Amino acid sequence: DTSAILKYGVAAVTQLSLISGFFYGVDYALTATGNSVLPTPVTWIMCYAFSLKSRTFNPLNNKRPDRQKAVEGEKSNGFKDRVQPSWTPPGVVFPIMWLLIIGPLRATSSTMIIESLGGYFSLPLMSLMLHLTCGDIWNTINNTEKRFGTSVLGISTVYFTALHAAYRYYEVDPLAGKLLGATAI
Repeated sequence: DTSAILKYGVAAVTQLSLISGFFYGVDYALTATGNSVLPTPVTWIMCYAFSLKSRTFNPLNNKRPDRQKAVEGEKSNGFKDRVQPSWTPPGVVFPIMWLLIIGPLRATSSTMIIESLGGYFSLPLMSLMLHLTCGDIWNTINNTEKRFGTSVLGISTVYFTALHAAYRYYEVDPLAGKLLGATAI
């Protein structure tokens, strides 16, 4: 469906442009202060926030499943609203993994890359932002639009962009690449 592809393409370009502008602006502002990067804890928190809230830059409806409903065993878009394999972990596992494993690994590996390169706007970091953008679009397709056939195809884009970002990180810092690569397992 051409209109959907166009909509997703425009959303991706918009999100990546806004994120690029943000990182370019941070680099530009830091040069005025004589610094190349923010203090490590600030960079880590910023990267963690991007990992969890990249959809802020996406113009699509990226409403997430209601975690509280899922924890209470109620139906919520994205949880218990479709047939899933019996081995699927309970809904409460997802936010725990996301907040305590995936987010910190992304933030740590990204901080390592930013400090290695001495700046924020870079090909490796934008490779991760591409992955997050694809994930945000996939969330719209899967959770909001409920286009499950398209969602199945789209998840491969999310997965391969994660591998690509890990590869780009590995080129700069092998440990950072391995840490980010672990999020694709």
